[in-house]
Amino acid sequence: MSDFLSWLAWEVYFVFLEPALVACGLAKIGLGDATYGRDAIPYSPTEREAIYENPAVQVTRRRVYLSRGIPILDMSLGSGKRPLPFMYNGMRVDAWINYYVWEMPEAVRQHGLNADVYLVHGINEYSGRVIPQALVHMKHGFRTIAIDMPTYGRSSGLHSHLPTLRLNEGALSAVMAHVRLCDENDQVPHFDKRYRLAQGGSMGGFSVVYHAALHPPNSSPSSLALDAVAVTAPMLLISPQTRPATWIEVIGRILSCFAGRLGLIRAIRGNLSDDPMVELYARKDNQSYHGLVRVDTGLAVLSGLEHLNQIAENIQCPIAIHHGSHDRVTDPEGSRIFFDRLHVRDKTLRIWPGWEHVMIKGYPGLSEKDLADRSKLLEEISQWFIQRVRNA
Repeated sequence: MSDFLSWLAWEVYFVFLEPALVACGLAKIGLGDATYGRDAIPYSPTEREAIYENPAVQVTRRRVYLSRGIPILDMSLGSGKRPLPFMYNGMRVDAWINYYVWEMPEAVRQHGLNADVYLVHGINEYSGRVIPQALVHMKHGFRTIAIDMPTYGRSSGLHSHLPTLRLNEGALSAVMAHVRLCDENDQVPHFDKRYRLAQGGSMGGFSVVYHAALHPPNSSPSSLALDAVAVTAPMLLISPQTRPATWIEVIGRILSCFAGRLGLIRAIRGNLSDDPMVELYARKDNQSYHGLVRVDTGLAVLSGLEHLNQIAENIQCPIAIHHGSHDRVTDPEGSRIFFDRLHVRDKTLRIWPGWEHVMIKGYPGLSEKDLADRSKLLEEISQWFIQRVRNA
């Protein structure tokens, strides 16, 4: 009973009280820890073995700070964690995005691609879940940029609370600009001619496609465009098995007026895969979000999909879409419809027969066939990127 009362008290504080107290300057975000404890969670054994204890991989960890969604591109801020919000040069700093630069220096020298692959995870996940694709890209000579998207992993924000999906594409823009700034500061050769590629799955797939639609080449003097994107099981249309009933959406819109942070629906749980090990592994990952979909997040998904549908024709960069035919989370029909609307000539759509939503994640207990299929998909995407860089 005491554990339940303690949980209830924190829920009431973070859902109802904290926003008002922070706005009035009476409290810090997360009681001084803007990651709400996520930064203190140790790296998983998989992360340590594959990345942080791998002698072939060079790791750089950074934070880019933001003020009302605008990145503060000032090297003097550094990457130190500090309570949010705080004032800096007259700006109210209210968020940060945590990201990693992972690369295999020997492979970079050998292949000479001068290209980055930005890796964007899906809803409820974090940068450590993009390791399988990162390893493939690194072995082919890419520098990989793994991002903890807003409110996930070691980035700031109440876990999985997204009032708008513009936060996601904005985070990608902020990291791209910050990487360029750091490359210039570090005198990285040919930093101004680097190719920027992006790969995302599920909501991460939506995020990179959304960015490509909002920031086509030459759309703004300060905007950095992507040179190509590849997505797996992209969130372009919610499957009927996952989308809530209309009456729940109506309740959500009412609750958003005063309890947007409240968790309301279960959503994707149970629909990831017919393999129980996939669901079990997802629930055991301490860094992932296991709660109900928050009201604001659910409504942000619906409005974000609607906006992307309106601007899909803006995409000008090459795009590859991969989707499982049996996906019960994001509807493969959405990928087909979206693909047909694209005006760009260099576009690819592949529907993988029998595959469900989980296409490229690493899970224990995968069969030899599953591992071979996953490796085939990841290799296909990496080779597709290589061709676009070589032919540019």
